[in-house]
Amino acid sequence: HGETNTDVIFWCFSVSPQCSEAQKLLNIAKELLQTEEAYVKRLNLLDQVFCTKLTEAGIPQDVITGIFSNISSIYCFHDKFLLPELKTRITDEWENKPRIGDILQKLAPFMKMYGEYVKNFDRAMDLVNTWTQRSSQFKSVVQNIQKQDVCGNLTLQHHMLEPVQRIPRYELLLKDYLKKLPDDALDRKDAEKALELISTAANHSNAAIRKMEKMHKLLEVYERLGGEEDIVNPANELIKEGHIKKMSAKNGTAQDRYLYLFNNMVLYCVPKLRLMGQKFSVRERIDIAGMAVQENVKQNLPHTFAIIGKRRSLELQARTAEEKEDWIQVIQATIERHKQNSETFKAFNSSFSREDDYVPESPVSLTPPSSGTSLITKQTRDEKEKQTCKGCSESFNFTKRKHHCKSCGAAICAKCSKMDNKTSRVCPECFEASLSIENLGTGEQRRKTVSLTAENCLLCGHLQVQEKGKSWMKMWVAVTKAEPLVLYLQSSGQVGVGYIQHALNPKKIFDELFFFPSLEIILL
Repeated sequence: HGETNTDVIFWCFSVSPQCSEAQKLLNIAKELLQTEEAYVKRLNLLDQVFCTKLTEAGIPQDVITGIFSNISSIYCFHDKFLLPELKTRITDEWENKPRIGDILQKLAPFMKMYGEYVKNFDRAMDLVNTWTQRSSQFKSVVQNIQKQDVCGNLTLQHHMLEPVQRIPRYELLLKDYLKKLPDDALDRKDAEKALELISTAANHSNAAIRKMEKMHKLLEVYERLGGEEDIVNPANELIKEGHIKKMSAKNGTAQDRYLYLFNNMVLYCVPKLRLMGQKFSVRERIDIAGMAVQENVKQNLPHTFAIIGKRRSLELQARTAEEKEDWIQVIQATIERHKQNSETFKAFNSSFSREDDYVPESPVSLTPPSSGTSLITKQTRDEKEKQTCKGCSESFNFTKRKHHCKSCGAAICAKCSKMDNKTSRVCPECFEASLSIENLGTGEQRRKTVSLTAENCLLCGHLQVQEKGKSWMKMWVAVTKAEPLVLYLQSSGQVGVGYIQHALNPKKIFDELFFFPSLEIILL
């Protein structure tokens, strides 16, 4: 025993600092692999055991989907992609490739699929509890599985929680890995990018959790109001609620009332006597738009203030000075935030309107019209350019109507515009530039090339694509390793090197694609 301990101590002091750091990195990688193997077993238990057995027992499919959500996709991703790559790298290739950042960086974007699972988690738990109480068949199947050794004496709900906790675990392991990774290490750039993507996925899941919490709160308020107000909307947010006194305009007496402050309105309610919980009836709805708050409306009464709306005003009394101050601050902050959001929305909306700015209806060439010429948008033009013609600098009026160049979006009058292909009105500069482009030809040396072969792509394959109003078209679709957040579409039959010809209007891209919420779509 003593000799063995001496040998161990001697070995520890003999290891160089460099080897020690390398060993620490390997230990983190092994921990990642071990926890991933255990996690895949839990996913297998959820998808291949619980889900399968409940389906075989005749539990309705909508209940199965409500409980397990997209667990099959999550299991497939980890079992077929992430775990095999980690296992090969750490057990077989670590001596020549001591790194994990490149693998995680490549596969991290797929982890955004957890958002759907997390968003559905509370509902899934409710379904498990409900069906355990109401269905003896459901309860029997679940209990029989939970008795098996593979469950480790843990409940179905406990195993369902693991996917929610997994993404933060990756985040913690990567942070620890980066702390011990030398600044000049080859894996640092990939590891930092992987951490950024995984943190984004974690934020995505956390945002889904917060969103569901808000929706649950709205449902509670909806029930307390007896379904009188249609407030269950993702755009609505409950800011504050509480009892308040309403000052009578007739005799000045104070009456018990209840306020709900939302991001876009105030609901003024009257308490209703009920045996099962507190209920309220809505008396007034006052929009936040145009609202103001006035302090000390009753000089002879303490803690009073008024909410002044466009159509209705309320004189209110808080119980304490602190409570009054809190209501006033929260309402004023809500009003200010609503103003800012409204101004931002108006600016954004006007930037894409037909009158204020032009967004090309057809794909726009990536090749610039000429050197020094760029697309002009409404955000970058000043007020004068909005109201005067680009060609003659005269102001627009009832007789001198404003048009927009179909190429650059500049404001022009009919006299100064040119007709491109007899269908599109353009400014003289863009008209001349289009003629120049035609004369330049379409030489391949002027086009950017992208290799879309399988070895250069994270994902690739044929898909059916349909533009609005047009028939379905078979396209080769790819996400390249070089640009993992760009989705390439190639309409030609050739699979291989594609020449970028057009970029679809980014405004038309739906921002909640399953794997990549912010893709740039490029037509080849």
